Amino acid sequence: MTAMPLRALHHPMQHDVTDNATALFDTLAAATAPRFAVLGRLPTKGETACDAIDAAWLRARVISFDVFDTLIVRKVASPRDVFLHLATPAPFSDWQLDAGELASLRQQAENEARRRGVVACGSSEVTLHEIHAVLAELLKRAASDVPAMVQAERLVERALCVAHPYLRTQFERAIADGKAVWCVSDTYHESTFLMELLGGCGFVLDGVQVVSSADARLSKGEGKLLVALAREASVEPGDVLHIGDHESADFTIPTRQGFVAVHHPWAASRSTDRAAHGAGDAIALGLAQIGSRTIEPAVPFWWRFGYSVAGPLLSGFALWLHERFKEDGISRAYFLLRDGEIILNVYRAILGDTASPQVMLLDSSRRAFTMPALTSGNASITSQLMACENARPAREFLERVGLRAADFKASFRVVGLSPDEIVAEADTTAMTKMLSLFGRRDVIDALLARSASERRLLMRFLAQEGVLTSGRIALVDIGWNGTIQKALAACASIEKVPLDMHGYYLGTLPPIVQDLAGSTARGFLFDRGLPLENAHAVMQLRQLVEFICTTTRGSLRGFRADGDRIVPVHAPVDHPESQRPHVAALQAGAIAFARGLAQERQVFGAQPISADAAIRHLARTILDPTAEEASFIGDIRHGDGQGSDRLRALAAFSPGPFTHESLLRDSALSYWPTGLMARREPAALALRAATWLSEGER
Repeated sequence: MTAMPLRALHHPMQHDVTDNATALFDTLAAATAPRFAVLGRLPTKGETACDAIDAAWLRARVISFDVFDTLIVRKVASPRDVFLHLATPAPFSDWQLDAGELASLRQQAENEARRRGVVACGSSEVTLHEIHAVLAELLKRAASDVPAMVQAERLVERALCVAHPYLRTQFERAIADGKAVWCVSDTYHESTFLMELLGGCGFVLDGVQVVSSADARLSKGEGKLLVALAREASVEPGDVLHIGDHESADFTIPTRQGFVAVHHPWAASRSTDRAAHGAGDAIALGLAQIGSRTIEPAVPFWWRFGYSVAGPLLSGFALWLHERFKEDGISRAYFLLRDGEIILNVYRAILGDTASPQVMLLDSSRRAFTMPALTSGNASITSQLMACENARPAREFLERVGLRAADFKASFRVVGLSPDEIVAEADTTAMTKMLSLFGRRDVIDALLARSASERRLLMRFLAQEGVLTSGRIALVDIGWNGTIQKALAACASIEKVPLDMHGYYLGTLPPIVQDLAGSTARGFLFDRGLPLENAHAVMQLRQLVEFICTTTRGSLRGFRADGDRIVPVHAPVDHPESQRPHVAALQAGAIAFARGLAQERQVFGAQPISADAAIRHLARTILDPTAEEASFIGDIRHGDGQGSDRLRALAAFSPGPFTHESLLRDSALSYWPTGLMARREPAALALRAATWLSEGER
């Protein structure tokens, strides 16, 4: 089928446009990936690499494996991050060196040792002993300290390295099939230590040839090491299947030399990976990479996302919270439901239940706390009456705060608004009418009466939960503007109840400083909108963070008396049933990460995770999503959490045939236009083409 020109996107016959865009997409996908027709989708890079290994396996006489980031992976973000842990073992710990400074000197020593190697013997391939001899010079230590320094780095390597689960099965398959097996590494570690390291990771090396570039003074990257090994073994390059993570040294160069090479990319460093700033960052980012990149076939998306994105995010926040609680003398910390539940679970997974201060969940919601505080007149609280992410009938603005629209027919007529008229945030005329409605005396009186009634119940609930007892308390939530904290402070002020309260949030924006009523608020990823790059990244899709922190509980509507107790009243669950397994899988992944991090902290020490490391994978997902991320995340349906069940997808195309106009409308209405554009489907292809065409000549 011949694809219609892209100008056909403007054609009024919708089905023709959709059918031809689909045909074009299918043609391009089939040309790019032969398995597209079988899978019904484009294969992942991991699946492509697995297929390439299987295709070359039978013919290969030798299976050659790279070592680092192939057979074994390190629990750090990048190879250089190994050096951030050198300050922990002796003799470096005895010298009380700064971890970052020592890591920099270790890299400097390696660079100098390689330079000296080129001068001395024409090769930059050097041993760990030679590197540490230079490091001893830089640290002004005696040459007799070098063996202990080398042993310290080896100790760190042993603690950091684990087997790549998928490639270990391929290694064992090669042994079982009677293949000759090489383990070939461009590294400063000698082959004897590589054998020790591989053995410690569970590889049985009987009959396996382990080769180090440091011993041979030849490297794969120079195109010499594999050639030398093939010549020595009297095998042709075409009889060797080499598998490795480095695109040049393990794929491009060997392929040019006649070897059969497969680049396996899922554990390798990527362009978005950067060296960590501290030891805690290195471990957090390294664990995230291992959990998301080393399992093939891949585990379900939402668990991977929870482990690699939500895990570092929430674990970094939890560790920050623990330090802030200690510094600020917090006696009790209340994690606000619904968003605070997963944060508390991660906090407990890392720190246990015995950590001080006392921590607990507190039923809360913007609707249940702001309504009792309306009497304060604070703008940050009264503005919640008009919150409207998704279009809804005018009557819902009253119904969600407990008023019946039927009781205010006259006021609706006066302001020129029908109770069933749809109101959208972008519709300034309708929003102005709603504002006028809320300014009518009968509506104001009803709101104030409702506010006073709900405030009495709220204050009884807070006293019951210990919030109003003496001592300094913390509120923990994802944040942004701290609306619940401000409402609680306003209610306490109205009722003349003293409250020593501090708010701790994943991030805060500049409006956080308004109406705090003597309490304080701080943000982890960004505080009052700074640093700008962190705030910008999250605010591009804050709904994703809210989804990460959500639960499948219904939103809190308010409270009621049940005998002597005050009990929460929840709305029906507002998440589509189809999303509940996603939430469960995501949060299971985040908890698994937190537990893994807790184990590593016992080995490497209680290091914090910086905001930069905690946000890194989240920011990359929001700003530069993969097609898989765009599809799974884009299909999530989100509401404004204000007591209504109006939801819309984060980044999905309207169902049915599409036109040029419908594509642009979908993009304009999307929470996440970047994600919509990144989807891998015919409508996204058409949108990318339409956007490109609309840019015109530059």
